[in-house]
Amino acid sequence: MCQAAWLAGVHAESPSNSDCSAAELLPDSIAVSAEIPDVGGVLQTVLKHPLRSRLEALPAFDAAMQSGSLGQLQMGVRAFEGSMSKPWHEAIATLTDRGLTIALDSADGGVAVLMRSSDQDLLERFRGFVLAFRQMQGAPAKQGEYRGFVADMVSANLKMVRIDDWMLLTNHSDLGKSIIDQYLDRNGQSLASNKNYTAARQHLDSVDSHHRAVSAIVDIQTLRDAGVAKNLFNEKTDNIAAEIVLGGVLANLRHAPFVSGQLDVSDDGLSLRLDTPHQRNWEAPREYFFGESELATAPPLLYVPNRLFAFSTHRDLSQMWLRSGDLVSDRAVDQLTVADTTLTTFFSGRDFGEDILGAFESDVQIVGMEQDFTDVLPQPAIKLPSFALQFQMKNPKETQPELRRVFQSFVGFLNVTGAQNGQPQLDLGVETVGDAQLVTATYVPDNDKQESRNERIHFNFSPTLGFAGQRIIFSSSTSLARTLISDDTSNEKVGGEQSNTRGKFEAATLKRILDANRSQLIANSMLEKGHSKEAAVGEISLLLELVGLIRDVRLNLDINDSHMTLRVGVDVQADSETP
Repeated sequence: MCQAAWLAGVHAESPSNSDCSAAELLPDSIAVSAEIPDVGGVLQTVLKHPLRSRLEALPAFDAAMQSGSLGQLQMGVRAFEGSMSKPWHEAIATLTDRGLTIALDSADGGVAVLMRSSDQDLLERFRGFVLAFRQMQGAPAKQGEYRGFVADMVSANLKMVRIDDWMLLTNHSDLGKSIIDQYLDRNGQSLASNKNYTAARQHLDSVDSHHRAVSAIVDIQTLRDAGVAKNLFNEKTDNIAAEIVLGGVLANLRHAPFVSGQLDVSDDGLSLRLDTPHQRNWEAPREYFFGESELATAPPLLYVPNRLFAFSTHRDLSQMWLRSGDLVSDRAVDQLTVADTTLTTFFSGRDFGEDILGAFESDVQIVGMEQDFTDVLPQPAIKLPSFALQFQMKNPKETQPELRRVFQSFVGFLNVTGAQNGQPQLDLGVETVGDAQLVTATYVPDNDKQESRNERIHFNFSPTLGFAGQRIIFSSSTSLARTLISDDTSNEKVGGEQSNTRGKFEAATLKRILDANRSQLIANSMLEKGHSKEAAVGEISLLLELVGLIRDVRLNLDINDSHMTLRVGVDVQADSETP
């Protein structure tokens, strides 16, 4: 514990037995805190990472480093190193070798940064560097004193105080005073005694932390009580798409006392983990998100060649549609009512929520892939990926004929409206592959453009409806639908067995798609940003190289009876891999 004696007048020495943690100095009204226990270790991981040499070898890297803002930054770094008498990364590692903490106070909105060092002389050099830098900018030196500690004005709103082996920066005087009081007196309630912080800290300590770089805790209960982000904690939302994707997560945040998080950094990449408590009685009326009788799991991810992304989740869309009055705002309900009337008419009087969405199981699978236009004519000038949704039908014999008729009617509708706007027409077709069936629609090119390689964007699409056993597939292209109905289609799991949602994004595929559209991207950069061709080529080349440094991005939302966990991972290319 942090113990200190009362010292009157100027404080010259550290209080005896004053080995405190930042949480013991901060007030219990802190709503958000983030801790980096080993800043030097994180810097070493980044600076020694195999990707660094590849990044520095990029042609655009030197040009970027010599640009105006980055050039000034380099000058500032050299001045910093001169003041510290050591390289910048070594100086930062020593300045923070006993921890760095950033905190947001709910009481007054103040922010505090606390860094602790084993080298008090280096802390004093850092203080001198900051003050000298401020004077170079023409700002007069201003100081104040509180209980023997000098507060230096860094800017109009930012104050800096050296408290023995601590350096405090804050934008709020009262928050700074409370930290100094706690350091000297230890007679107030601190963050370390806050029950939500303590529970979140215990949970973080129970999670694997081999590569943990940052840990953070958000006291949601305090934020709710303070009226912060009221829209986030509303029972109903205006955004229908957000309700489908995040409705259950937001419902959990309306009850959970805290969110704990950790960021892991390693040579393999980055991973972010966010945890909140979870209770089943918090779910109503959003059981559609979690599963009515028991916590449901997402189906495996679909895998296809040249996959761009895959996403799978459990969502009872029928129940969501039918319960929309309890889930979304009156304005959103009005929009859904209009849509429901239109869709009911489109589906020949069948209720969209109960009869159409109700015909599908709650497993939702989405996949996207790069399209191969090698032997395809005409070709669109801008080449887009294709994507598809896959559901399981509850009663294929009833559902299949109905949806086939609706799809054919929809294509006819597109042809009528397209003809009025000078758009190409769709030609219907039917394919049978074993026991599976595809209903296809293909855009018909003009006679003089049969072999064009610069066609309109429409020619990325060949809307297709596929049936294979209990599976129904809505695809933007016939080629993707053919792949999905084949027996070669495989499934892949990402994450644990209790995943409500899984996702994966393949950066290598994105790079190939962007590269296929390189000329269009360069032209757009020149038109929209006024760049020269050389500058536009450099910008797009840098973009492609940066994308090539990433291998994939993974997402997983796991739910059990006590916790909800969101995990996002970014894997980078190993040095030996070709992006």
